Amino acid sequence: LEATVGVNIGPSSRGPCLMGQGWNGPSGICLSYLLSGYKPYFDTKTVHPNPILYRKLQEAKHMPITEQDLEYLSEGLEGRSTNPVAVLFDTLLHPNADFGYEFPSVLQWRRDKTQHIPHLVLGRSTPGGAWHAMEGSMLTISLGIWMELPGVNYRVLTNGKRR
Repeated sequence: LEATVGVNIGPSSRGPCLMGQGWNGPSGICLSYLLSGYKPYFDTKTVHPNPILYRKLQEAKHMPITEQDLEYLSEGLEGRSTNPVAVLFDTLLHPNADFGYEFPSVLQWRRDKTQHIPHLVLGRSTPGGAWHAMEGSMLTISLGIWMELPGVNYRVLTNGKRR
């Protein structure tokens, strides 16, 4: 993963411009969404099935998740990744999906236009990220709902069609 950050200074400045190479996988698309000013908040109309995480989320429900103590929120969570923030994000977007449940996301995405960072995402290959570098025996088929990106409901997008 290579990135170049450029800052334009002067009266005609448009602000910082982040350009990333190789960011066209799911993580890069999600990062682009965040850079566009979208912030994840705990949706207070939902209940997370993990009571400890649910209590923690209620403590700072007025703050974006990204501005909270991510180490504290991810304590005790288990998932398929070794990255605790990735496990946290997965369990917020798809609670208990690793156990076969289809609980709704507990995230609500809000856009703050003042937080928008102009950026350009450049990929070295077709969208899909790390999948292209994996051997065939390593690939798995994900459940459709696991392919959701922030702010995009997979079932609504596909009209419930199974493919």
